[in-house]
Amino acid sequence: MADQQILLPIIFVLGPQGAGKSYLCKRATEEIPGVEHVVMSDLLRAEGDKLDSPWAKEINAKMPSGSLVSSETSTAVLEAWYKHLPQNHTNTYLLDGFPRDIEQASAFAEKLGVAKATISLMCSVMVLDERRQKRARADDDVKIAKDRYHGHLNDTVPAIDHLRESGALVVDVSSEREGDEGWQIFKDALLILLKI
Repeated sequence: MADQQILLPIIFVLGPQGAGKSYLCKRATEEIPGVEHVVMSDLLRAEGDKLDSPWAKEINAKMPSGSLVSSETSTAVLEAWYKHLPQNHTNTYLLDGFPRDIEQASAFAEKLGVAKATISLMCSVMVLDERRQKRARADDDVKIAKDRYHGHLNDTVPAIDHLRESGALVVDVSSEREGDEGWQIFKDALLILLKI
């Protein structure tokens, strides 16, 4: 159970593409002292750029096509990032985009420990599609968006359920609203979690 272990200062932020993970996490870092946004795909890309990285080959082979990097590699990169934090760090890290599946959630628990909490952003398909149509990003292609949404339903939702069943704190937060109203809903939940 999560309450019997030391909780890492990490909050997983999960949700389908278009749910607002990046926007909400970025805004949290701007408005709440001691909160930092860590994007898993950015950690992987940075690792893929290192010539001496033992994981670069796999990262560079899988990420451009949207394929998931192995749980072993994702967790190793995350573990290396965490171990390089200053010993006296007091921040809480919003980890955007990890874990993507049960295997990654299990590997994280085995290698690093228990995250403080998970925020699961809830958003309807209709709202996600409206947002996708408004944006102009390369990864907003209809087929890619559908594949990612199905990946979220088939892989990430079971990971969230797995975390819940293992005793981890999981909070469902609506991300249907945008702008200040959506931010306030997220902020209220986050401020409660930061007190834990």
